[in-house]
Amino acid sequence: MMNQSLRQSEIDSLQYIASMTNELVQMAEAGRFPMISYLLGMAYAEAFDVLRGARPTRHAQLSGNPMHAKVHAKENRAQPRTA
Repeated sequence: MMNQSLRQSEIDSLQYIASMTNELVQMAEAGRFPMISYLLGMAYAEAFDVLRGARPTRHAQLSGNPMHAKVHAKENRAQPRTA
């Protein structure tokens, strides 16, 4: 069953992500890159699970994405105390 809370553009994006990651998994397996294959397989599974409604459509903003860690580090930087 398709996730009814998704907009069409989100469904299109998730379908594209699932398709591309599946192709990349096959390439990684053919090249004998097991860790890359595993990680791409997890991305495929997540996209597919969100599409079918098995996962929430929204997670905390950018949480868990190592590519955005620097953005959060800047935002959460300790400020000097004033007396």
